[in-house]
Amino acid sequence: MNLAFDDLKRALTAGELIFHYQPKVDFLTGEIRGAEALVRWTHPARGLISPKEFMPAAELRRFVPAITGTLFPALVEDFRIIKQTKPSTSIAFNVSAEDLDQPALAHMIDEQVRAGAFLPDELEIEVTEGARVLDSPASHRHISGLLAAGVGLAMDDYGTGFSSLETLNRLPFSAIKLDQSFVFEMLDSSKSATLVKTSIAAAQMLGIKTVVEGVESESIYRSLLHSGCTQGQGFWISPPLSLPEYLDFLRRDRRWPRSPVGMLRMAQITHTWQYKLLVDVVCAVLQQKSEDKMPLDQMHIDHHECALGRWYYGAGQEFLGDPDFDALREPHRAMHETCEQIIEALRHGRRQQGIRFLLTALSRDSIRVAGCLERLETRILLDEICADTGEDLGRGLLS
Repeated sequence: MNLAFDDLKRALTAGELIFHYQPKVDFLTGEIRGAEALVRWTHPARGLISPKEFMPAAELRRFVPAITGTLFPALVEDFRIIKQTKPSTSIAFNVSAEDLDQPALAHMIDEQVRAGAFLPDELEIEVTEGARVLDSPASHRHISGLLAAGVGLAMDDYGTGFSSLETLNRLPFSAIKLDQSFVFEMLDSSKSATLVKTSIAAAQMLGIKTVVEGVESESIYRSLLHSGCTQGQGFWISPPLSLPEYLDFLRRDRRWPRSPVGMLRMAQITHTWQYKLLVDVVCAVLQQKSEDKMPLDQMHIDHHECALGRWYYGAGQEFLGDPDFDALREPHRAMHETCEQIIEALRHGRRQQGIRFLLTALSRDSIRVAGCLERLETRILLDEICADTGEDLGRGLLS
């Protein structure tokens, strides 16, 4: 049976377009943290129809904003019901460049956020056509308004189509969603695995969370567990579910494998990268012959706010009392103090001799930080293996 455009218009009016919800697992906790809202057509004759079968026609006839605008109030009501079952949760839904180019949806979302339907970090919009959004001043204004209201912005299908580094650089994304085509090939292709893991690391360095699509097997899930990605979704976790099915799914409160190693690794990678970047800027300042200013003001933030600090004072606190975790604090703070001294010395024109001493101290403390992190990571990995296998792998050897 062919799906005529008039059927789609009738279906929207008749309430046959609904949301199904695909759960997302948090790799750090193993819990469901939210879901992606995916539109489905409950056709009276054909049953459930995927958007792949009807959205192309909607896009061709510029009907997508009508669908999005009509369904958003239903999303608000669904989320109200979901929060009664799981108060701490979030929802993401897809919008097109055409949606963002018009003021109606942005105003509707803003009104609901201001009315308290969504708290900060509870609502995220996923954009699949970032490059088209870049070309629209109106979309930029509407996105800025939504971000000011506390709505998150995710780049969907990262690595394909309209997704690009330019888009990531120019739009204030809070998350990227790695396209499932790369994830599917991770176990069979070292190149795909490298692309996935380096994308996750790059996002972490930019302070952006990573959601991975296409978790279709336990093997894929476990291959991602230590990679540093924030959340995952896919059929191994759950297919998209109707609202009643999703509520039942949440009530079962299932747990998936969890590991703190990924976030620890990302904190360490970002720490090392920021340290190397500082050294490069210092060398560039010392070597420059012109009076051009280098970005010194951007080279240092408080020790609570850097990637390592956010991890240490956040998720890392579960390791409080571990000797290597506790030993991180002093050299980490010392690095930040030394960094301030280096920047101050450069501002006042002091050159090689004094800065050489400061860089040596910075390097010494960086090595101490790296050693603590490496030992802590190894112990955690061994503990995880022991928990899975029941074997004693000589925990005391690394104490």
